[in-house]
Amino acid sequence: MQLVVAPLAADHRFRTAREPQAFTAVLRTIPACAAWLDVMDPITGVFPMAGLDNTLRRLVADGAPVATGLHAIGDSACTTNPTLGRGLALALSGAADLVDTIGEHAADPAAQALALDRLVDAHVVPFYDDQAVIDAARLAMMRHTIFGAPPPRPSLTPGRVTYSQLRVAASRDPTAFRALWKINGMVCPPEQVYTDPDVIARTQETLSRTAAAPPPAQPTRDQLLTALKV
Repeated sequence: MQLVVAPLAADHRFRTAREPQAFTAVLRTIPACAAWLDVMDPITGVFPMAGLDNTLRRLVADGAPVATGLHAIGDSACTTNPTLGRGLALALSGAADLVDTIGEHAADPAAQALALDRLVDAHVVPFYDDQAVIDAARLAMMRHTIFGAPPPRPSLTPGRVTYSQLRVAASRDPTAFRALWKINGMVCPPEQVYTDPDVIARTQETLSRTAAAPPPAQPTRDQLLTALKV
């Protein structure tokens, strides 16, 4: 099992969390994590990560290959914030697509480039776009909460739910739970889940039913700051 602390990079107070003692102290302020700490022993140190950017590189522009004989898969084609753990799956999917593409167009480098780019559009872009939208919403909320930036605009798009809504509903409804893990497990394109009528209905019903319920227990800012100074 992996436990992660993912603060806003601009919040320099969390720099001390790279130290095992402070990292553990922060996790102990979170009830859901504290219970795990009581029954597990760490097998590694703390591994800081930076540059968690979403990037997408295409080797076809305006319908023509930028270069032939050069193919991009894995991180050379796309990187996503690892909080959803999509990097390895995207790399393996890209490798399989590359094998199929070369097999179908072995003697035509230009056709290879065009075919592989179509597969990138089908198998990579939906998950890249999804991660970018999720991250934008998270970052906007964190900047608002910590630095007083304008709050994120609520998503009012009819006929769909958001990842955030689905994540909240998933803890209380089995349909929403399965839908969330279809997205996290990359079983199908995210948009297919967000626009599924049954998922929308169950998610909205669950959110309205639990709107007055108390939120999950979370540490206060003072508790976090104290833990970061351990």
